[in-house]
Amino acid sequence: MKNIVFFFLVFGLSSGHASELQLGTGSLTPHFSTSKKNYCNQWNNSGIIVNKTYYARYTLGNVGLTYITGNDSICSPIEGILFNYIFSKGEWNDIGITFGGYAFDEGNWDDHADDTPSSIDAPAPVQVDYFGRTIVPVIALDVGIHLIRRDNWSLKLNNLFTPVIFNHSLAFEWRFK
Repeated sequence: MKNIVFFFLVFGLSSGHASELQLGTGSLTPHFSTSKKNYCNQWNNSGIIVNKTYYARYTLGNVGLTYITGNDSICSPIEGILFNYIFSKGEWNDIGITFGGYAFDEGNWDDHADDTPSSIDAPAPVQVDYFGRTIVPVIALDVGIHLIRRDNWSLKLNNLFTPVIFNHSLAFEWRFK
């Protein structure tokens, strides 16, 4: 993660174009389900989970690349790449689309299902096989809200909205001009 942040920072400073670097953390993720599921770090059996997620997003103009690492809904490690396109940048919000995916270990989900009590449903991720790796595909409406905004930096609430899962995280953003 340190190497990726360093690369994004050096590239941002040397590009000569308006660019941004975000370092984000946290992940509040409501899961919509018709039954009780066995999620990790679930709040009061509500389907709302809090997992450890960290990311670095570099944006040049309206196009961005995000490296993400952390834990998924069962606290199993993940790592992935997301592409971002921001089609509306305002003073206090950014709206766009994010797509890509993250890899996970399918065996961890099998073990989690085996350990789940019979009265509760074991969750199962949406997944695709991509060159031998199990990937969770991501396509989402991307809405960033500047909670605090100064000349060259912001504290942002980043939100990803899909038909089945929402994700909310905090990021510190540096802007280079």
